[in-house]
Amino acid sequence: MCCFSRPVRFVGATKIFARADADGRQLLAYAMDVELDEELAMVLPLPVPPGPPDDAVRFLDLSGYERFFDELESAFPPDYSGAPLAASFGPSRGPPEKPKLVVHDVGLFEASFVPTRDDFARLDERFRMPESVWQKLPGYADFGFAVFRLKKGSKRQHFHPMAFSFPRRDPCGLFFPTVHVHDGASVPARARFDHMLYCQVDGVLDALLDWTPSKAELGSAVDVARSQGLVVRDQFGRRRSVLGEAPNADVVLRAPDGVAVGDLSGGGECFAYRVRGENAFALDPWDQQRRTWQVTARTRLPALCRGLREDLPALCAARRESWRLAPLSDALPPHFVNGRQLWTGTDHRSGAPAQHGGPGRVALRVFTDRVEPQDLTLAFAELPHQAELDGIVAELGRLLDRAVGS
Repeated sequence: MCCFSRPVRFVGATKIFARADADGRQLLAYAMDVELDEELAMVLPLPVPPGPPDDAVRFLDLSGYERFFDELESAFPPDYSGAPLAASFGPSRGPPEKPKLVVHDVGLFEASFVPTRDDFARLDERFRMPESVWQKLPGYADFGFAVFRLKKGSKRQHFHPMAFSFPRRDPCGLFFPTVHVHDGASVPARARFDHMLYCQVDGVLDALLDWTPSKAELGSAVDVARSQGLVVRDQFGRRRSVLGEAPNADVVLRAPDGVAVGDLSGGGECFAYRVRGENAFALDPWDQQRRTWQVTARTRLPALCRGLREDLPALCAARRESWRLAPLSDALPPHFVNGRQLWTGTDHRSGAPAQHGGPGRVALRVFTDRVEPQDLTLAFAELPHQAELDGIVAELGRLLDRAVGS
C-alpha cells in the first residue's frame, strides 16, 4: 500500500499503474480510498540512484483525469478474484532543520520529493516518518521518497491519481510501492492487501508474466493525452489483483537475467515447447514446492532454456520409433493430458477421455519438484497407452531436472 505519517482510519481500493520509460525512468500512478482524522502525508519509497538531486522526480497533474483508473480497468476482462477487502489500521513524530524542500501543487495535492531519509528534516513535522519506522525498514536506507500531503475529509475520500516519473536504480526492474505503514509507527511482517496492480511490459517480462492481459491496446480505453503519456497507446497492458494477507513488501517485476525472448520457445519436426517461468514473479509462494520453483525460475531459467533447445531434439530423435512420433502438424487431432490421463480436445470443459491408437498431437504440462510446469507438445503417429504416456512424461521430467542441474 503506502506509508502514512499519522494514523488513518481506512485505506482501501488501492490501484497502481507502472511502466518503464525510454530514458531510464519509471512512470507510476497511484490512487486509493482513505478516511483521515487529520492532515497527514502519504510517503512512497522509491528506488532511485543514490544521492539524487532535489528535482529527480517529475510530478504529473492528473486532476483533470480522475477517471484514469476506471478507463484503464475497462480495457481488461471482468475480474472474478472476489470482493475487495477493507482494511482498518491504526500513531507519529519527526527529525531537525535545513532549507525546505520544493513543494509542487499537483491538483488536489501538495507534493515533494525527499532525496534521502535525512532530508525528511526539511519537511513540516506532520509529514515526516518517525525514525523508529525507518529502523524497521533498513532496506530503504538509501531510497528517495515521494511525499503527498492529504487533507482531512469529513467522509471517505477518493482522490484523483497521484502520478510522477523517477529515475530507476535498476534499469530492468519495475517497482510498485506496496509496503504498509498505516499508523505512522508499526511495520507488520504481513499485511492485508486490497490492491489492483497494472502495468505495461514487453520482451521477456511480457512473455513470462502470468498477470491478466488486457483485451486490447490500452489506447483503445485510456485517453493517452490526458494521461500525460503514462500509457503507451498501441501496447497491451497487464493486471493483477492482490487481495488478503501477504508479505508486507514492495512488488518488483524483473525478468530473469540471461534470457532472451527467442530462448522461450522452439520446436522440431515432432515437437514444440514453450518455457514458463511465472513463479519468478509469485508474490507469496504458499508452500515449499512453489518456493523451490521460484528459485529455479529466478536463477536457472537460462539453463532450462538451453536444455530444452539442445537436449529435447536429441531425446525425440532417440525415442522417435519407440514413442511412435510423427511430424507435428495442426492437422493432427488435438489432445492433452488431464491429470495423468490422455484426453481429446484442448481443455477439460470441451474434451473427453481418449483412446490410445491413431494419430494426434498431445499438449503436455511437464513438471518436477524443482521445475514448474512447462508446455511441451509431441506429435504421435499412434497415441500412447497409459503406461507408455507415464513413461514419456517421466523421461521428459528427467530432462528438465538435468537441464537445471544441481
